[in-house]
Amino acid sequence: MLTGLCEVAVDELRMSGAVVSLMTPVLTGRDQSGTIAAASCDRARSIEELEFGLGEGPGTEAFITSRPVLTPDLERAIDRWPGYAPAAHAAGLRASFAFPMLVGAARFGVVHLHSSQVRTLSNDDTATSLALTELAMEMVLDAFSPVGEPTPPGVPLLDGADGRDEIYQAQGKVMVELGVSLQEALARMRAHAFTADQALAELATDILAGRARLLPDSHGAP
Repeated sequence: MLTGLCEVAVDELRMSGAVVSLMTPVLTGRDQSGTIAAASCDRARSIEELEFGLGEGPGTEAFITSRPVLTPDLERAIDRWPGYAPAAHAAGLRASFAFPMLVGAARFGVVHLHSSQVRTLSNDDTATSLALTELAMEMVLDAFSPVGEPTPPGVPLLDGADGRDEIYQAQGKVMVELGVSLQEALARMRAHAFTADQALAELATDILAGRARLLPDSHGAP
């Protein structure tokens, strides 16, 4: 269902990728946890994972601020997202448009549109993006609320696990070993992975397997 919506967004808006991410605020901080619910392709999913690994980016900002974040030229956003912008640019992203999924003051996630070319959205494009975001929100509510028609059998709303279970497990292990909060544990993991030029998911696997260990005084540095 949501995968089909992502594919429609790519076709209708001439995008290179589209992703629906479900997010949950963590306490009162700017951090958040979440999962990729659907993606138009593997490349779009990989680019979206950069945000979780680095803790910054258009989708993250759209969720935190509850406002669309339109980035017509990602190369000019390096000061805004010093970790994410270069990494996403290297992965082929040139412009992005993130729309928060909102019901009143409640935030549920983000619809993030990727473009492989520098571009802006026309008024019609913006209206279509907002309509698709609203539709995505309705799909999510129908799937997880007793109100409304249930999702038909055999038609999954979500695409399945996105590999973050191990990250959360490793986060808990670091929290216990270092005696820090969950947020601090994730921040140290991100710093370690960024410094070592390693994907966060790979670091999590190494931590769980005992091949990597963060030191109390390293703040995540290798």
